[in-house]
This record gives sequence, structure tokens and C-alpha cells, in this order.
Amino acid sequence: MRERFKQWLPKTRINKWWVIGAIATPVFLWVVGWLWVLPDRKLPPDDGRLSHSEKAALAHPHRDTLIGGIGTIAAVAGGVFLLLNFRIANKNAETAELSGANLSGAELSGAKLSGANLVRAELNGASLSNADLSGADLSGANLNGAELRGADLRGANLSGADLISADLSGANLNGAELRYANLSGADLRYTNLRCANLRYANLSGADLNCTLLNDANLSDANLSGALLFFINLREVLNLEPFQLEAKPLPFLCNVALPAYSSRPDVNPNRACDRIPQLLSARYDISLEEAQEIVNEARQHRWD
Repeated sequence: MRERFKQWLPKTRINKWWVIGAIATPVFLWVVGWLWVLPDRKLPPDDGRLSHSEKAALAHPHRDTLIGGIGTIAAVAGGVFLLLNFRIANKNAETAELSGANLSGAELSGAKLSGANLVRAELNGASLSNADLSGADLSGANLNGAELRGADLRGANLSGADLISADLSGANLNGAELRYANLSGADLRYTNLRCANLRYANLSGADLNCTLLNDANLSDANLSGALLFFINLREVLNLEPFQLEAKPLPFLCNVALPAYSSRPDVNPNRACDRIPQLLSARYDISLEEAQEIVNEARQHRWD
């Protein structure tokens, strides 16, 4: 699968105009310099006492200095052109162009794909654990069941992306764009979603255990059946009471609700008795262990 991924890596292309500029600039400067020093200066009367070489020296006392200086300038200018071209080509090589690529099931753990164009890419079932996808454009991408544990997705564009049952536990999605993203059944435990835009996102059945959501926009997000366990929602934006009453009801346990959402009929601990069974079934742990997790979490008091 790694070989399959390699074929999508961009080729380094050198802009022909930069090459032409690198060649033409020193030539142009040399010609200008030559024309500048070409006209002979008038010689004083020598009464035939000066040799030919002495006459040339008197006629152009600064010719060698000027030509040498202009040659240096030309060489430096050409070098600058080539250096800029190399840096631009290198930067383009580092920015992967993978729009629409089929990377289903690919092994890309730890891949460096910062700023990559992955619009509508097929990444379902792909392993992207600890990958650097910061600033990447994944809008409309298929990440169904993808492994994204610990991935760096800061500022990434995931609008309209399919993230059904994706594992995003511990991932960094600070400031990510997730409008209309489908995160149904996704694992978002310990995920950093600070300042993320989750407007109209589908979070039905998602696990939001210990998720960081400070300043995240939850306007019209679907939270039906979501697991809201041990989570602080006091600083989220646009969370309305009706979202916590969506059917099936979100599972709430030790949740700090924002003042405008904590109506008397919204119990922030209404599902604590059901959470152990949910954790046991989802993460294949014993019921006793799951109960201990819930008991320990409920000891925490939100300030």
C-alpha cells in the first residue's frame, strides 16, 4: 500500500521562466557593463612615448574593476534566482496534491501531509495515526472508519467529510472546519476540538468522553445518542436545549452545561447508570472496569 501511495506524490517541477531569468540576468548585466566601459576616453598627447599597452591602461583605467564588479553582481543575481526557484520547487514538493486520490486502507501512520490537497480523497479505513494533516484540505473526503488517533488536524478543512466511526481519539482538531461533517459513531475521546466549527455536523452516537470543546461552534449540530460523559460544555458556542433533547436522547453523565442550556428538565447526570454498559460494549472492557471509570469521573466537581 505504501507503493500505491508513492505514485500520488507530486513531481518537482521547475518553472521555466525562473530558469530563463537565471540565465538571462547575468548575460544582460554583462552586456550593459560592457557597453558602459566600451567607449574609449580621450588620451592625452603622448608624443609617441607610450606603448600600446600603456595607452590601453590610460584609456580604461577602471575597465578591469568595473567588469569584475559587474561579473560578481551577475553571478550573485543568477544565484539568487536559482535559490528562489529551488525553494519554491521544494515547497511545492512538500505540499502534496492528492485531490480525489484513492487511498482506501492505506498505511499512512505518521505521514507528513501538512497543507495537502485531499479534497474528496478516498481514505476510508486508512491508517493516519499521528499523521501531520495540519492545514490540509479534506473537504468532502471519505474517512469512514479511518484511524486518526493522535493526528494533527489543526486548522484542517473537513467540511462535508465522511468520518463515520472514525477513530479521532487524542487528535488535535483545534480550529478545524467541520461544517456538515458526518461524525456519526466517531471516537472523539480526549480529542481537542477547541474553536472548531461543528455547525450542522452529525455527532449522533459519537463518543465525546473528555473532549475539549472550548469555543467550539455547535450550532444545529446533531447530538442524538451521543455519549457526553465527563465533559465541560460551559464554554461552547450556540448549544441549544433542544439539541440535548434530540431523539434518541444524548447520554449525559457528569456534564457541565452552559447556563442557557441547563434548564430544570435537563439533568446533566441522567444517563450515569447506563454509561458503564455503553463503555463495556463499545471498548470491550469488563463491566466492573467500566463502572470504576464512571465512579472515578463522577468524583470530579466542575468549578
